[in-house]
Amino acid sequence: MSNQNKKLRVAVVGCGMIYLEHIPAFRELSDKVEIVALVDNKPEALEKAGKLWDMPQEKLFSDWKTMLAQVKPDAVDICLPNRFHYPCALDSFAANCHVYCEKPLGMNVAECEDMIAKAKAKNLKLAVGFQQEYNPGSVILVNARKTGFFGEMRYIHASLLRRRGIPNWGEYYSREFGGGPVLDVGVHLLDIATYIVDRPKPKRISATYFYNEGKGDNTIYCGGEKWNNVDYNVEDLAAAQITFENNLVIQLETSYVNHIKENTVYDFKLTGSKGGAWWQSGKIPELYSDMFGAMMNIVPSYLPSQGRPDMFRKKLDNWVDGCLKNSELLLPGEVGLYVQTILDGIALAAATQKEIVL
Repeated sequence: MSNQNKKLRVAVVGCGMIYLEHIPAFRELSDKVEIVALVDNKPEALEKAGKLWDMPQEKLFSDWKTMLAQVKPDAVDICLPNRFHYPCALDSFAANCHVYCEKPLGMNVAECEDMIAKAKAKNLKLAVGFQQEYNPGSVILVNARKTGFFGEMRYIHASLLRRRGIPNWGEYYSREFGGGPVLDVGVHLLDIATYIVDRPKPKRISATYFYNEGKGDNTIYCGGEKWNNVDYNVEDLAAAQITFENNLVIQLETSYVNHIKENTVYDFKLTGSKGGAWWQSGKIPELYSDMFGAMMNIVPSYLPSQGRPDMFRKKLDNWVDGCLKNSELLLPGEVGLYVQTILDGIALAAATQKEIVL
């Protein structure tokens, strides 16, 4: 694909909620992306997606295997529930397709490792669907870390909490299908917090999951009314402590159900030996240090807007360029594996109620 004028022929697999955030991004990248197929096993979702994209019937498929055989795309954008990431990716690699996979990369470390190995064996690009790396506030904190502003990294308190935020769509209520707040939303927080501190190697993990509120009254007035409280079997609230080889400690908390004041909390506070910071999703970061004989609070006077549409466009653009130009990915499969290693450790520590040594 060395021809710079060639478009990447992308098939989008999965036409649910997250796919709707990919549509505007690909439309803005139409100079180098051509959507050649849409796949979904739900006829109503597929029909709706076809109308939205103005796609002819022959480009709509109910299963990805048939699509891969008939369309032969260059790349596959996986927007499926978590449990289907691995099989779809493997079939895509077998068909010589690059893969973009929404988070988490797989259901466990073994799946992630196999996906990475299969991609490398055919020199194909594999990207994982995180996006907060493209937040200007994240860039500021990375730049600060690179200058030594924080000194020795010590502690991060990270929160992604919902007061009542159980999704009433998809499979997020099911442990077997890869649901729950740790895998659904906490994964984003873990990704960005570790990115800011240069992804040190985890050493020990302890964790506790709290259950049963999600199986209760689902008529409470809230943003996610009428969730599936019958089949709900995931944690309401999770708390974990991860200690890294550089002695950094991350205290992570995430919830679907939690009796707090705010509807949502999405932030982390970082402390180092020389400076600290407060990262908040969608907000300007604050930095703290001792300067000029005083305790100083530092904030940027201006940062560009960086909402989800911008971040999705940038992360998909990075993948598209990687496929077309063989350029470096900011979020390759190895990042998904790194995060999944910690996720697996959290789940095991919570299940056994023992500290896990990695």
